[in-house]
Amino acid sequence: SIAKKMAALSLSTSALGLAHGVAPPRGSPSISMMAKATGKDTLIALAEEQQIPMGFWDPLKLADKDFWSEGNDATVGWLRHAEIKH
Repeated sequence: SIAKKMAALSLSTSALGLAHGVAPPRGSPSISMMAKATGKDTLIALAEEQQIPMGFWDPLKLADKDFWSEGNDATVGWLRHAEIKH
């Protein structure tokens, strides 16, 4: 019946995060946009702005890497996203 189909559709959109109130607001930056705005220079500036006693510290030189051939800024953005997530 139509009611069952509507209920199933509602449940599936909720599970996918497409339901109203669950989806990100329009105009919010995507992960790729955030990755473009976060390179090594941004990390250095952030460390200086926060006046961290040790300054910018990257002993593994991850800020210089290029994961998956996406560019350095995307790599730094991915690492920052992973750090915040975990």
